[in-house]
Amino acid sequence: MTKTTIAHFTDTHLGQKLVTNSEIAGDKMRYDNAPKEHEDRLRLVLDDIAAKGISSVVFGGDIGTAESVQSFFALLKDYDFAVSVILGNHDDYANVTQYWNASDNAVRGKLCFSRTYGDLKHIFLDSSDNILGESQRAWLASELDGVSKALLFVHHPILAIDTPVDRAGAALRDRDETMSLLLGIGCEVSVFCGHYHIIDDASDANIRQFATPATSYQIVKQSDELQADVGTFGYRILHIDGSEIETEAVLLPRS
Repeated sequence: MTKTTIAHFTDTHLGQKLVTNSEIAGDKMRYDNAPKEHEDRLRLVLDDIAAKGISSVVFGGDIGTAESVQSFFALLKDYDFAVSVILGNHDDYANVTQYWNASDNAVRGKLCFSRTYGDLKHIFLDSSDNILGESQRAWLASELDGVSKALLFVHHPILAIDTPVDRAGAALRDRDETMSLLLGIGCEVSVFCGHYHIIDDASDANIRQFATPATSYQIVKQSDELQADVGTFGYRILHIDGSEIETEAVLLPRS
């Protein structure tokens, strides 16, 4: 059996400083431009991943400002990682693919692709437009045809999470269609997502979903209004043994 360890880190939000540190105005996150914002946390996360001897990483989207994209990839080059990248709603396809591309994107204009490692298919989706869309969902269905177990990396959660972020309208716009697709196939799917800046795990029939803590800051999971937790950040580790998956969230102290 093939044993693999992968680090999943997401939502770096480089150069994006929350307008307030705790109470978020209204139902949206608002940012000021601050070029070095969250860079120290990204370095701490990557240092911790490297110190654990993990050599394969998946970035789950939301690099930050357009100006931070080049420095993000330059920083990654300081580490001996095999890197996979997906896009979040703060990312621009044309900007990011100047620095990283899967080379075999399955849907035109979307950073979506798949890889097969041992007994597991790994599928990477692009939800940068807050939607997968018909073409990408059709491709996903074809990729899962005849597959017994798969890992699915996507920025937005597929299963609903009871949290203010979801209620504020941040959900994937075709979440219901995507969930229906996954529930209707004979494949066990493990979804790894970010976007909501929380730690969460959920399941529904053949779908398991794990939300990874953000590299930048968290959002309080249970609250009447959107509220930031700027003191917490981290990432997630996936331990894969054949087709079996164990996972743990890692939280780091502030430097």
